Amino acid sequence: MTSEASTEARSTGSTLGPAFGSGNGPWLYAEDGTAWFDGTAGSGAATLGHQHPDVIAAVTAQAGRLAHTGCKLGSDARRRMIERIGALSPYAAPAVLPTTTGAEAVESALKIARAATGHRAVVGFRYGFHGKTAGALGLTWRPEFKAYSGFEDGDGRAPAVIAELPDPREPGPGDAAAFAAGLSAALDAADRRGGTAAVVLEPVQVTEGVLDVPPELLDEIARQAHSRGALLVLDEIYTGLGRAGRLFTAELMTEQPDLTLLGKTLGNGFPVGAVVGERAVVDALPPGVQTSTFSGHPVSCAAAEAVLDVVGREDLAGRARQLGKRLHADLDALAARHPWMRAVRTTGALAAFDCVRDGRPDPELARAVTGGALRGRLLLFGGGPEGASVKIVPPVLLDDEGYRFLADGLAAAVDAAAPDDGRPGASTRNGGLI
Repeated sequence: MTSEASTEARSTGSTLGPAFGSGNGPWLYAEDGTAWFDGTAGSGAATLGHQHPDVIAAVTAQAGRLAHTGCKLGSDARRRMIERIGALSPYAAPAVLPTTTGAEAVESALKIARAATGHRAVVGFRYGFHGKTAGALGLTWRPEFKAYSGFEDGDGRAPAVIAELPDPREPGPGDAAAFAAGLSAALDAADRRGGTAAVVLEPVQVTEGVLDVPPELLDEIARQAHSRGALLVLDEIYTGLGRAGRLFTAELMTEQPDLTLLGKTLGNGFPVGAVVGERAVVDALPPGVQTSTFSGHPVSCAAAEAVLDVVGREDLAGRARQLGKRLHADLDALAARHPWMRAVRTTGALAAFDCVRDGRPDPELARAVTGGALRGRLLLFGGGPEGASVKIVPPVLLDDEGYRFLADGLAAAVDAAAPDDGRPGASTRNGGLI
């Protein structure tokens, strides 16, 4: 809720809830001391919860020793983070390229793919989200994000081809065969535009409503990409390191992704990302081609090292699976009372459902749910391809008290938003912010 007097640009100034001054676990605290449950986990980054003590201790200690070096001077914190990521990764001889943000990791992966293959074009997928920088936008689905970025064929940028993925909310018997044929056609189109350098996808399309890509389709994508001499790039910025119930999606696949992108959970709120793959692939990019001032920042690297400790010690992937099962059961029980709740879905600690009225997606009803949650001090994002999805992305390390607040708040918001005479209840009609 941005103040009218705010001088922040409106593009970044749309906020949910009050201004927060402190946090602890799943809770954020406003200036008046009220506690709000963060069902967004800080846009998916605070997977361990806000102000995790191990992460804050590591950051505090590092800031007291060395805060910054620049990207071309090393640090012990940077070296340790890179070694830890490589050791955890599914690659036999890994190399890690550190970045500051997830979008920067996407940009770096595209450069690596073009260097490694000698090809130019890339293939992405409907409902994908890979960031809002120039190269990443070519793979991001929503056209409104591209309106002011000049991304179009013929303007000097390598073109992107967008392929269809089956919608897991409405599976059909012929989905796999139709998908394989459609992907082959997309690769043909990319090959005509300078050869296919990479096929890039999120194993769970979280931003557009937690749309899971089954392992058999991931393997089909890998096979077809490799048959064209292209790299398979898995964008695990949202899903990696336990959030989706596994450390890496490669665990589910028979084919190996060539590059894996990390972010969000890696820093638990601190800006850090990474591209990881076999050294023979990553080091196709010549020295100096991809650097940025704050990549490998010592403080963020110290945060990441502490995060990786917690991920292993707490079995974060296992905790995420258990949380997802609990959420799914409670959402199914709610949907049994409210038939307009459709397509309940969870992947690890990622959950969503759609709001449908008269057989059609109903964005107003979704806004009524998120608005009702907001009034109960539960922060949730909406979204989805039709704007009719409600997403639940809490911190994974929840105690029972925190989970009960989340479940009870969801139930209250859904009950209050129940359609009356075909319309959301009057008390909730204006409550949805996103």
